[in-house]
Amino acid sequence: MSSATVRPSTADIYRALRERITLLELAPGTRLTEEALAGHYGVSRTPIREVLDRLHHERLVQQRPGSGATVAIIDTKEIRDVWAVRLKMSELIGDFVALPAPPELVDELRSLRADLVSVGAPADLGRAYNRYHELVLEVFSSETLRWIHDVLYHQTARVWLQFLPEMDLGAETDVMAEEIDLTIEAMRGRSGAALAEVRATHMHKLLARFNDHVARPIA
Repeated sequence: MSSATVRPSTADIYRALRERITLLELAPGTRLTEEALAGHYGVSRTPIREVLDRLHHERLVQQRPGSGATVAIIDTKEIRDVWAVRLKMSELIGDFVALPAPPELVDELRSLRADLVSVGAPADLGRAYNRYHELVLEVFSSETLRWIHDVLYHQTARVWLQFLPEMDLGAETDVMAEEIDLTIEAMRGRSGAALAEVRATHMHKLLARFNDHVARPIA
């Protein structure tokens, strides 16, 4: 890496590595070495160590003394619990959002909605949904709720991506388009309850679709 190249910040590396884990580009059980990651991102091992520690606390990475770090295995029982918490938290969204949303945020949602026509693979839809999640977080008025919601989202997102290749990609894309449309409608109004209802309804529908694709229901 040349001296003129801008090195990524620790926050940049954290977001990039978390997305790779969420999209299953780094599969559960993959070994994560500080040396290899430092070389990949062109930084020293210190920021990599900080990122791995943060991802460990968010349960996306497992760290064991003497064994190093690996991408966390998807624990079905734990994911059930996380989903239950997320569903309960969806009831709180209406009390902690600032609406109506800024016009530029609504425009970004519309742009994301338009980009769905180019979805051609599960990872494409995964990236789109990650972006949708980030945009929804922007109307949260509580930093605490935003942080918790974000952490729990990324713990469960991998489950959806794991089953998505077995599901109808076109149908899932249509479902996301509908969710964005309803989100835009809710964000243009002043009712936080309407936005909370959109999120809760689609989470329940997603769980129902999961249950159609696994022998043992996850919720």
